[in-house]
Amino acid sequence: MEQAMLAEIVNDAEALRALIGRRVEYLGQECEISDLLVDEGIMILSSRDRDDMQEDVYGRAHRLVPRQHNLRFRDADGHPTHVWEDLTFLDGPLR
Repeated sequence: MEQAMLAEIVNDAEALRALIGRRVEYLGQECEISDLLVDEGIMILSSRDRDDMQEDVYGRAHRLVPRQHNLRFRDADGHPTHVWEDLTFLDGPLR
């Protein structure tokens, strides 16, 4: 992905929010961008093919939920991190 375009996206809250719901491949797993914590610079991916067991408040296994990855997409200086190199957008390229 072009660095200038990427730098523009990681600092544009509206452009980032438009990514929510996009299908991506991350380290060989098909995932969906389920949320973005724009102020913290964190992207949350939910796996489409792997689940984790979620515990209840007492620590007992309770239900299966999609495995999540919390990825820092922007460093402290506001520059894109390497995570963008590990993402492949399955719905087509970013515009």
